[in-house]
Amino acid sequence: MTNTLADACCALKNAERARMKEVIISPASKTLQQVLRIFQKNAYIGEFERYDDGRQGKFKIALLGKINECAGLMRLNYKLSQFEMLERKLLPAPGLGLIILTTNQGIITIKEAEERQIGGHTLCFIY
Repeated sequence: MTNTLADACCALKNAERARMKEVIISPASKTLQQVLRIFQKNAYIGEFERYDDGRQGKFKIALLGKINECAGLMRLNYKLSQFEMLERKLLPAPGLGLIILTTNQGIITIKEAEERQIGGHTLCFIY
């Protein structure tokens, strides 16, 4: 079994390190699309589009050169009280970067989860 979100994060990081202007990620999924929207909203990537290749679909993503690290995580459950420990463990400094969670209210960042007072499963992080 493969983790397509972790593969996509690895492809983004490797393309940034190779100073590419765009990257094509396959397979496309709704979860990956929601995560990419969060990345785009926080200015880590540029425009992206999904196109169908007759099989599973692909995303074509414009890169901005702002990604230092991006990785998919094991989907472990974290409570609201554990968020500070998780940020210290994954991010280089407080307030620098994003941790993406899946919750019962959708796929959101850890800051939004703190505001809504809910926990969730970790998906990935980026900075």
